[in-house]
Amino acid sequence: MRTRPFPSRKLYDGEELWELAEALRSQTLFRYTGSKVRRFEEEFASYFGVKYACASTSGTAAIHTAVAMVNPDPGDEIITSPITDMGTVAPIIYQNAIPIFADVGEDYNLDPESVEANVTERTRAIIVVHLFGNPARMDEIMEVARRHNIT
Repeated sequence: MRTRPFPSRKLYDGEELWELAEALRSQTLFRYTGSKVRRFEEEFASYFGVKYACASTSGTAAIHTAVAMVNPDPGDEIITSPITDMGTVAPIIYQNAIPIFADVGEDYNLDPESVEANVTERTRAIIVVHLFGNPARMDEIMEVARRHNIT
């Protein structure tokens, strides 16, 4: 059982505030006018051991890009959390897929057993929402995805 209240806002530390101030001082906030975005993408890709990373302007844009890369056929299904905002659901609908809401566990994140129970032959992806600073049970969710060959 959670004993600490959920944070009411994002918490930034000194390094994040310094980076923000540095970006503002440089007056190069965008990809094509400076090097911060490119450097972030390179470091992100390196950290995860992948060849490419693509920064986006928002979480919604990132999810829309990811769903577009899955390229679902109309009527295909994408499993996600019912505790989210439209930034998760809208990209699914925009790509003509159907959002399927799996149940959440006591941590408010997707329950891997419910994810598995909602998998059908039309399931193309799982979008995991990590809520209130609680990381989802990714090892178990990834195992479900591997078992069913889902993105």
